[in-house]
Amino acid sequence: MPNVELASNTAAAPQAKGLEAAPQAKATRPAAEVAPAPKISIKEVALSVAAAKNASVDQLDRSAKEVKEAIDSLNSAMARAPTTLQFSVDSASKRFVVQVTDSSTGEVILKFPGDAVLRVAQNIESMKGVLFDEVL
Repeated sequence: MPNVELASNTAAAPQAKGLEAAPQAKATRPAAEVAPAPKISIKEVALSVAAAKNASVDQLDRSAKEVKEAIDSLNSAMARAPTTLQFSVDSASKRFVVQVTDSSTGEVILKFPGDAVLRVAQNIESMKGVLFDEVL
């Protein structure tokens, strides 16, 4: 029986007319190379985010306290005057409200913004997730 050698190199295999073998790409980095470790850990990121969140919450608390103090100051100044002007923040819509009342009867003469506007603002606020994808 004659010895038959199989060609293991594709370049030595016969080519179709007009077609040449595509050059083979050489690997530029070893397969065992691993990406470098991150410079900051997940735990450090979590601690940083928690600290920023706590700072934001503290700032919001201070701001709410300052607004309440300003409202109390305005109300006490208006109580000394012969007018019946009252300042407040609507709890549902988080909007400032100014109310003028008759000092002798206690009847509300004017409320700005009115109850209807406050209800609309509250309804829009409750529909945010349905109407809008994100809050700007």
